[in-house]
Amino acid sequence: MIRKTFLVSVTAGLAFAAVHSPANGAQLRSIQMSATPEAALITLSLSDGAAAKVFTLDNPDRAVIDLPGTHADRDIPVPAASGLVTGVRIGRQPGGTLRIVVELKSAVAVHSAASNGGAGRQVTVALGDPSAARDPEPKIVRAAHAPGDGDRDVIIAVDAGHGGLDPGAIGHGGTREKDVTLAIARALAEHINAAPGMHAVLTRDRDEFLELRDRIGRAHAAHADMFISVHADSIADRSISGASVYILSVHGASSQAARELAEGQNAADLMGGALDDAGAARPVVLDLVQQESIGLSATAAERVVAALESVGEVRKAQVQRAGFVVLKSPAIPSMLIETAYISNPAEERRLNNPAQQARLADAIFGGVRSYFVQNPPDGTRFKQERRVASAADVTPAAAIAIPAAAAQ
Repeated sequence: MIRKTFLVSVTAGLAFAAVHSPANGAQLRSIQMSATPEAALITLSLSDGAAAKVFTLDNPDRAVIDLPGTHADRDIPVPAASGLVTGVRIGRQPGGTLRIVVELKSAVAVHSAASNGGAGRQVTVALGDPSAARDPEPKIVRAAHAPGDGDRDVIIAVDAGHGGLDPGAIGHGGTREKDVTLAIARALAEHINAAPGMHAVLTRDRDEFLELRDRIGRAHAAHADMFISVHADSIADRSISGASVYILSVHGASSQAARELAEGQNAADLMGGALDDAGAARPVVLDLVQQESIGLSATAAERVVAALESVGEVRKAQVQRAGFVVLKSPAIPSMLIETAYISNPAEERRLNNPAQQARLADAIFGGVRSYFVQNPPDGTRFKQERRVASAADVTPAAAIAIPAAAAQ
């Protein structure tokens, strides 16, 4: 018996729960889930647009997601039961519809949203009242490609700010932000790729213009465990200097300066005529994953701030918060780093120096690596090494205390 079919609503030009599919179909790439006893959030990553119909059934209670004209690989990982969700299964319906059934402990409200990215599309389904799970304790976001055991690399999406027809800020000496951010991003990627257990993916490795949602989309396509956007700030007062690190705020900026900075960065899409950023910027019901991701972002950003203090002045000793569109990926811990003030003549000269670029990259790398050592995602080499280290902490005395009979 159908309890309720999710109704279509439109916000900022984007149709909720109704996404048109191309004639040749789409592929379901991954299913990610975050759940508590009261609520759950499921994110579907698709290769292309697909019509999504979401409704609930009772006896027993279930949420159903139908994706017409969509297929999935047989070995696609399915989330394990957790919290409100007692099981997830996938099947095919007549006419080529892919059906995902989410088995629930109890009947709940259903909300759905869809967004475009540079590498495909995401459909997000929130079950229950996400506010019931607001501000959970920080924990590791389990990536779709991460099994419980394994030795995969953690993947870092390194985003060089601006590019192409968007030069970013321009220093008094003519230095363009887009050039120094690309240089630092490349140096950071080299550090990451040289480290065991880590792999970097550049959102851009040349002078090209990218919409903000495309940067997010490329991070998702790479299954990134973290997203780092590199910038160089500018301000009218040329005496101001120092680095700052920002994470997403969904409840207002930490300062007027942070708010103005976010507004300036978010306006970058206007240069390319991308007036509709509904897929990245509009508010949707993403509290479960978003709040978890923001908590992880803050932990990582604090380590980066501390590391940057070793290579130069840090203008803000605390992590700053603002509504940056480029940080609004719900499932990936993200930060935006203003490496220096390009409007300050001395810092502009240093930003042009390859040695300083390398020092900045090394500091950022150090902060990020220390975060993953302490917060290793499941299925990674970092997790495996932490498990081995924990096992090594067992003392010989504890082993001797085991009765001989018990060892037989």
